Amino acid sequence: MAKNGTKITALDPRGQPTGIFGRVTTPNSGPGVILDPHNQPSNTTASMEGLRMAERLDKLDGKTVYLVETGFAGASDFMEEVQGWFKRNMPSVKTVFIHKKNGPFGDDPELWPEIKKNGDAAIIGVGG
Repeated sequence: MAKNGTKITALDPRGQPTGIFGRVTTPNSGPGVILDPHNQPSNTTASMEGLRMAERLDKLDGKTVYLVETGFAGASDFMEEVQGWFKRNMPSVKTVFIHKKNGPFGDDPELWPEIKKNGDAAIIGVGG
């Protein structure tokens, strides 16, 4: 949705962004539209092809794992715990703790190429 040229992220009742993973509404939609399953987007597997997760690594030994803190409350603490777990249980894994710019819903266009270039995997943390 856009309001005065500004992109707005709206959440459905479960907290998911509207659009491909949530319900589609317009600024004039009434509140009942959100709960109407007929307004759910219908996508095919082919239309979502570019949204697949990366292939799983066979092992993490000697790999670099980016721990991405997204800005949600508790995400930083959670990622610090994950980093500590790796240090204690898999010391051969290098972890890079990084704060994602622009909050949990904004893009960080410089981060993704950095992870692709310098990392082997990433854990994107939302906290809780």
